[in-house]
Amino acid sequence: MYDSVLLPTDGSDNASEALEHAIGAAEAYDAELHIASIIDRRVVLAAETDDKDEVQAELAEEAEEAVSELAERAEDAGIDVTTATPEGVPHREIQTYAESAGIDLLVLGTHGRTGREKRLNLGSTTERVVKATDRPLLVVDIS
Repeated sequence: MYDSVLLPTDGSDNASEALEHAIGAAEAYDAELHIASIIDRRVVLAAETDDKDEVQAELAEEAEEAVSELAERAEDAGIDVTTATPEGVPHREIQTYAESAGIDLLVLGTHGRTGREKRLNLGSTTERVVKATDRPLLVVDIS
């Protein structure tokens, strides 16, 4: 039924709780797991001019750490994992990635915002994906 599962993460402790559900789906359907953390371009653009490069580098490092940590846990469970850290607007990049990778199921936590995104109050990425996608979703309440 599902050959590929996408778990987007922002690197928060709460968001990693959705990993168990993504692993369960991947195991149940013998599917490949994709883990993506989006480098939010809006945060970079909102930074002071002199700080943009530093902010972008910090976000890229955080995204790489987020996917690496979850990928390691999934691989320890015997799941094949592909990771990505695209840059853009999170809900749009999640949809773009799902389309380009042929994702069959998206596993999303209900929230988990951290750091700058939380302070900027950018809204719920999960809510935007739910409203915009035509792909099957598993929404995990991690409140």
